[in-house]
Amino acid sequence: MAATAADASPSAGYGRGIAMQVLAVALFASMGMVIKLLDGRYPTSQIILFRCAPALIPLILYLPMQGGWSALKTRRPGWHLVRTVAGIGSMYVGFYAIARMAFADYVAISFTAPLFGTLLSIPFLGERVGVWRLGAVGLGFAGALLTVGPVAGNLDPMALFAVGSAFGYGVAMIAMRKLGSTDKSSATVFYFTVAGALSSLVLLPAQWVTPTLEDLSLLLAIGLVGGVAQIFMTEAFRLAPPSVVAPFDYTAMLWALAFGWFVFGTFPGPGVLMGASLICASGLFIIHRETVRGVKRAKLKSTSL
Repeated sequence: MAATAADASPSAGYGRGIAMQVLAVALFASMGMVIKLLDGRYPTSQIILFRCAPALIPLILYLPMQGGWSALKTRRPGWHLVRTVAGIGSMYVGFYAIARMAFADYVAISFTAPLFGTLLSIPFLGERVGVWRLGAVGLGFAGALLTVGPVAGNLDPMALFAVGSAFGYGVAMIAMRKLGSTDKSSATVFYFTVAGALSSLVLLPAQWVTPTLEDLSLLLAIGLVGGVAQIFMTEAFRLAPPSVVAPFDYTAMLWALAFGWFVFGTFPGPGVLMGASLICASGLFIIHRETVRGVKRAKLKSTSL
């Protein structure tokens, strides 16, 4: 009986949630590596098409777990539009940058997305961000400056595209938090994925490059791997709270370093490593503070009942 009670506890699925998040991060990192391997041979619109269209296959197979096609109903179409526009914009500039800069550098800069999300939550979600979290955001952006390079005088223009991608994802985070209270996660992913595929068709007729058979397999892998990774990440946040799952996003840096070294023969400089460390530290501190605030709110709610 004791074992059964333990299995029924809310934390019983935390281990599975963490495992799914680690796997999702590894798959997303692998997707980025494949985009980097294509080395800018195909226009960004074509990469977006293959990122989105094949991803619909695992997503449609996942729909029955979410309640079938009824899971796509939404009560907040406006926030879906915000999430879609911000997410697609983030993909366009991000995929353009990742093909043209060091892989680990791009991943390090992408960690600023939660920092942008924290700042944007003040005007859009009405959240109160205290001095400790603001200080952590400032520390994270200081790390971003080290990573981007202006302090050392070697600013990479592509790094600005990476920052723009992180900002777009920060906006998408705000929209997803709004949608999470009313809509199924599959609806958010579905509308974003379909819109991403359709957006690529606007530019693609004038930019299409016929891929080789080998490159076609890589392009299809981008979408299939990305789609499966999205499902694993969705399940991870279903099984465990964000405060438990989110810190494992930073395992992406380990994959970026490994892929950079073994696949591309590159290793980030000390400025990038130091900057990435500051960004990770600030992000983890923000997650810690949000966890503490969540516990305090829960205690206040329980004492008021």
